[in-house]
Amino acid sequence: MIKRIQAGDTEAFDIVVRKYYRSIYQFCYRRLNGDSNIASDITQDVFLKLLENIQAVHILGKFQNYLLTIAANTCNNYFKKVKPIYTDLEVLEIADVTNGPLEKSIRKENQIAVRRAIDLLPDYQKEVIILRFYYDLKIKEIADITKASIPTVKSRLQQGTKKLQRYLADFKGGNHYE
Repeated sequence: MIKRIQAGDTEAFDIVVRKYYRSIYQFCYRRLNGDSNIASDITQDVFLKLLENIQAVHILGKFQNYLLTIAANTCNNYFKKVKPIYTDLEVLEIADVTNGPLEKSIRKENQIAVRRAIDLLPDYQKEVIILRFYYDLKIKEIADITKASIPTVKSRLQQGTKKLQRYLADFKGGNHYE
């Protein structure tokens, strides 16, 4: 597909955008604390950067990981320019697997708590948590995307997970000082 895009096939580029847009948007949305407008803009920037640099693209691994690398770098550049505003976030739509209003309410509260907890993490931990748990990437893939060493990614993942556990205990009224 990349060869077709490099040859000027606009239909091939449209196929790539349709195939990967949602995944890249979701990464940006999570990474940008649920700001859908900025996530849309940055997602478009990712595909624009791909198109602008298409002649230099030589992918050895998964194409989605290549796009996630561009997305991670673009989000990081955004944060260097602008201080993010943290606000209450709406939960991403998730397919309804139960019919009861109580189950829906509990699930929504849990999703909100998890989103808020992730938003409290430092950016470098948030990034690895999102890539690991939302994209199910391996440590090596995360290291390639974030340009960090494998031990660094493991450390960030471990520390981020521990912080999430503490934050979620606080949201649920637990006491993490014990």
